[in-house]
Amino acid sequence: MPGEESESVLTDAELLKRTAAGEREAFDELVGRHQAAVFRFARAATDGAAAAEDVLQETFLAAWRAAAAFQRRSAVRTWLLTIARNQAWHHRERAGRIPVDDVPLPELGVAAGWGDPGPEEGALRSQRRDRLARALSALAPDEREILVLRELEELTGEETAAALGIGLAAMKSRLHRARLRLAAELRRDGPC
Repeated sequence: MPGEESESVLTDAELLKRTAAGEREAFDELVGRHQAAVFRFARAATDGAAAAEDVLQETFLAAWRAAAAFQRRSAVRTWLLTIARNQAWHHRERAGRIPVDDVPLPELGVAAGWGDPGPEEGALRSQRRDRLARALSALAPDEREILVLRELEELTGEETAAALGIGLAAMKSRLHRARLRLAAELRRDGPC
């Protein structure tokens, strides 16, 4: 009917507002739109599919409970990924797996191949999915998180920083470190 709002064209913010009012269908739509991204992020931030499933469920449960508190300072997707990050942190903390980063940046650069002839060629060849998956799984959860947000989910620098609860400069530094560590892991896997 003309003038009526179609359920399929509601924005995420409108769905979240309806969720806050207790509309289960709006929440189901929101989950449907974002569960794949939240699961990918949770998978990168945890040690296995079962843990990622737990984080996924905990994330949407927390989102349901906090829907009324959403203040539109970021996109709903960014807000959900921030919740997922917090849930993954708590999950790792409960499991006693909080990583400590103790490798100096220059050592990461050497391991990543700085100064070697043709590192771009090696990086391009090493993008095969199985090698990348192995390399990603070798990274610390916070490194996987930032790479997934920027490279896979394609969040902007500002959105990534907001999802991680850090400033833009800190996000750039962490992203650089995570990229170096990923390159080091790909290189450690051997020549292409």
